[in-house]
Amino acid sequence: MRIKQKLLTSISFSVILLILAFLISISFGTVDVPFKELLSIFSSLFSNINSSDYSQNINTIILNIRLPRVLLAILVGGGLSIVGAVMQSIFKNPMAEPGILGWSSGGAFFAVLVIYTGLAHQSVFLLPLFAFIGTLLTAFTIYKVATIKTETPNTLLLLTGIAIGSLFVSLISLILIMSDVWSIREILFWLMGGLDSAGWHQVRIAAAPILFGSAAIMFFGRDLNALLISEDTASTLGIDVGKTKIWLFLFSSLIVGASVSVSGVIGFVGLIIPHILRLIIGSDNRIILPVSFIAGGAFLALADLLARTIISPEEIRLGIITSFVGVPFFIYLLRKNRFKISGLYE
Repeated sequence: MRIKQKLLTSISFSVILLILAFLISISFGTVDVPFKELLSIFSSLFSNINSSDYSQNINTIILNIRLPRVLLAILVGGGLSIVGAVMQSIFKNPMAEPGILGWSSGGAFFAVLVIYTGLAHQSVFLLPLFAFIGTLLTAFTIYKVATIKTETPNTLLLLTGIAIGSLFVSLISLILIMSDVWSIREILFWLMGGLDSAGWHQVRIAAAPILFGSAAIMFFGRDLNALLISEDTASTLGIDVGKTKIWLFLFSSLIVGASVSVSGVIGFVGLIIPHILRLIIGSDNRIILPVSFIAGGAFLALADLLARTIISPEEIRLGIITSFVGVPFFIYLLRKNRFKISGLYE
């Protein structure tokens, strides 16, 4: 009963935060729209009231530009955050995150390959498909390389992820060298992460895999709690550790691949949000997983607002904003866990 009450309370607070982030993000920009005007725009969707030319312009800005962008930020932020929570529980590593462990770089390389070869123009589904395949292959490769017998040491996992992620970055750089000027510009802007090209098309591509993968992951809360203690404990409780990890890797790769395909590489969201939530509401993944999705969505929506308004009318890439927040946080975690890391060399 206490778990249900804590879950309900945590979700309620995070939903309120998400609603505030949504309203603030959709209201402010190069053209600020008061909340009252915003409500009238949404209410006009359900009425046949004719609007003035000015109102029509505002409607276009809100409904066709900002709304899909904010929704995409919520989807990507929520997806990356819940994947970060999963990785931190599986590997018992507070520094585990799709970007740091190389997953995003793997998905990005396969996506860049599709762009470079021109396959991306053949079908709108090829880019997200290859991003998913790249993320999945990278995830399993890193896990296999870092696993010794049945153990996956945290430090070895972190170093393996950084090494393989760096390899993919080098391969992407090689593709950039061989690309023409226009392709270089397109790939570079895409790699720095951003939602400036977000539209309803991107929302339709990302929504199903991110929501499906996130919903599926939430059913593994109890299993992740056991894995957080130890794999032996999980086995004792009747959990098939191998199959559980495979399913979690599949769903996580689906989410990361879909996110990378529509927003490029956005790092540190999965590092910051789950870790802060564990400090506030504890380590029970039955609570952490849904709250991570909601809070991650709110965080990225506000980060995107900063990206498009901090030096308006110019726009900073979203990946740069999250790095400015995430790198100091990552250094803090490194210092906090320095004794575990230094123990590798003793």
